[in-house]
Amino acid sequence: MFISIFNSLRPVCPNCRMRKEAIRLEVATVEEQQGDDVISGIVRCGNCGAEYPVIDGLPVLVPDVRRYIQDNLFYLLARTDLPPAVESLIGDASGPGSMFDSARQHLSSYVWDHWGEFDPDERAPENAGARPGAIARALRSVMAMAADDLPEGPVLDIGCGAGRSVRELAAGGERVVLGIDLGASLARTARRAAIGGQVDYGRRRIGLTYDRRRFNVPQAPAGRADIWICDILSLPFADETFALTVGLNVLDCLGDPRGGLIEMDRVIAKGGELLLAVPFDWSAAVTPVEGWIGGHSQRGPHRGSGEAILDHLLTDGPMAAGALRRKSSTAEIPWHVRLHERSCMHYQAYAIAARRG
Repeated sequence: MFISIFNSLRPVCPNCRMRKEAIRLEVATVEEQQGDDVISGIVRCGNCGAEYPVIDGLPVLVPDVRRYIQDNLFYLLARTDLPPAVESLIGDASGPGSMFDSARQHLSSYVWDHWGEFDPDERAPENAGARPGAIARALRSVMAMAADDLPEGPVLDIGCGAGRSVRELAAGGERVVLGIDLGASLARTARRAAIGGQVDYGRRRIGLTYDRRRFNVPQAPAGRADIWICDILSLPFADETFALTVGLNVLDCLGDPRGGLIEMDRVIAKGGELLLAVPFDWSAAVTPVEGWIGGHSQRGPHRGSGEAILDHLLTDGPMAAGALRRKSSTAEIPWHVRLHERSCMHYQAYAIAARRG
């Protein structure tokens, strides 16, 4: 957690924010620091006394810290220094469907796409016809929809995953870029890659077979990017903090998508913009059906169309999710998730831009 970026963003206590109080957080304890970068420590709210840990450079700024740590203890404390042979044995012993297996598969899919094109050992004919870098290509497509007259201010990358979009946003302009994700493993990987320029992960071959891949990647310009663990539904920022917010393939991963849009609207400055790409790949295990944007109630006026409902959420009327108003341009963006060398899921994401009046 870079102190300079922390001070410039002036984060507020997410616990107090739920009570409509914007109380600034302060760095209370620093246990390990490298220059401007706090590797481990504690951030505290002087109003409610809530404490938020900084682990591996990642501040955990969520309303219910205790619940988050309980639910994510395996990922927060997971070792990253196991030799490949030992990691392979543990993978075989824990078996398919275990937390260890699920974590490795998740990282393999997203790290491969975000950073695989820089891997000197990556071979194009493999991966069921997919090629890495879909997230970077999607980002270029949505950024083409952004206005040239955005107000001053930083950029927020919500659901930044393995961090490639953070790096590209920081390298493509002069603004500070903050990437946030709720997944501890992905956030840790994102910070090491986008900030540290190093990738070290298990690339799934097939089944429980993984190949360790280590390589260097282009990192974000110094002092212009960071990664935090935050909840999109309770952002730890004051109103109108960001000039631009980008959300690639994340809206359908929220428990309350409309609530997420309202939170994004709150932290975007007047004249600022929101850029979204949404594949509408809903899961009842993540989002209750009544919260889906499309994909159900096909008997209604929108006939279950996610595109039509999202457009209405960003248009004047009773469904509006805040002051964000959609722009005329939309796009269809191909995206894919690699499962293993013989399997890949392909998506078509709906891209839309909205401006805050």
